[in-house]
Amino acid sequence: MSIDNHIVAIIVDDEARHHETLGKMLNNFCPEINVLGNAHNVNEAVNLINDIKPEIIFLDIEMPGGNGFTLLDHFEEPPFEVIFTTAHDLYAINAIKYAALDYLMKPINIRELQEAVARATKVINKKENRTSQEKINVLKSNLKLEDQRFTKIALPSSDGIDFIETEAIIRAEAERSYSNFYLENGKKVLVSKPLKEYEALLEQCNFFRVHKSHMINLTHLEKYVKGKGGYVIMKDGSHVDVSVRKKEDLLNRLM
Repeated sequence: MSIDNHIVAIIVDDEARHHETLGKMLNNFCPEINVLGNAHNVNEAVNLINDIKPEIIFLDIEMPGGNGFTLLDHFEEPPFEVIFTTAHDLYAINAIKYAALDYLMKPINIRELQEAVARATKVINKKENRTSQEKINVLKSNLKLEDQRFTKIALPSSDGIDFIETEAIIRAEAERSYSNFYLENGKKVLVSKPLKEYEALLEQCNFFRVHKSHMINLTHLEKYVKGKGGYVIMKDGSHVDVSVRKKEDLLNRLM
């Protein structure tokens, strides 16, 4: 619920000092946010959410008696935006990134906080669907994996979010501040983020950056053709140049 055009929020974190710190930051730098409650664990959070119906939840990942992700299990379709907060846990962060959800690293940076709040506020003010259930499903599915080779990735485009199996991506190409993802079915998805945003994630799923402008899925590599740098031929027949400085690393990987 909104109060006097303010967006109602709660903070869920087991550390009282974080409640105080984040609360002050929101008050000073995000005046559109009205924090109406704090919870220290999952049970408290569920009761608070049902009571005041917040529009944004700042949710700590690591908590006793169930982590931040288990809180989402209590809501079939979460009617609120989620901004995760964490001090560590790279695996969880990668899973969050794959699901295109927002997160903030502790200690929280003011600019990043404002940007995350602005994205959530935009969704709320447009009265769009709250945190997509499919995003949550992607997150939960990826968190169950032990080898960190995530099976699905959320790709935000101009008209929504595409949820794509990573194995279905043949290659990704940088296009200034955007990225093109080429799929097995011949479809191309233009994503409103630079390729560097996905590099670390895709590397965990058998992708390799062969050039400053290209990442390829080695699963779909058909042939390497020798040359100064050479080039690769992908399953869809596309030819992708290999930079000279990437050539040796690629050949070592293939061997």
